[in-house]
Amino acid sequence: MPLPTQGPETCGTIAGMSEYKEIIVALIAVFGAVIPYLFQRNKELKLKIAEKKREAYTSFLRNFTETAVAVIHDEDVSGKDADRDRMLARDQLLLYGSDDVIKAYDAWLKYADIEAHDLNKEGELVSLVFLAIRKDLLGKTKLTKEHLNNLNPFNRG
Repeated sequence: MPLPTQGPETCGTIAGMSEYKEIIVALIAVFGAVIPYLFQRNKELKLKIAEKKREAYTSFLRNFTETAVAVIHDEDVSGKDADRDRMLARDQLLLYGSDDVIKAYDAWLKYADIEAHDLNKEGELVSLVFLAIRKDLLGKTKLTKEHLNNLNPFNRG
């Protein structure tokens, strides 16, 4: 008489369990390869976005500086080329700027559009744009808008 562990129905169950073990081992191997790959791709994407942010902010600040210098020297800052340059720099902000940068930029422009506005207040709003850019690029900053007074062309040419 066969032992219960050696009966035909038991042998089928043991063989079935062996198949499940093979499937589980294969799934673990696949996930073991896929998960690190996905983490690496995510890291690469974040680095690409960070580089695009730096390029966008560089473009914006370069355009801002060129416009500020032209205004300081009473040069014309209008015209098709100047408008296009400004728009292209803003396009980059739209694509890669953080929400805080876009909100600070929006607050500045809304205030600047007021006909009789205080230039000191406008300078503070520009400093807030600068701070938002720093926070976005560096993750945080210990600086305040007062620390940026001498870097702001509204306060110093």
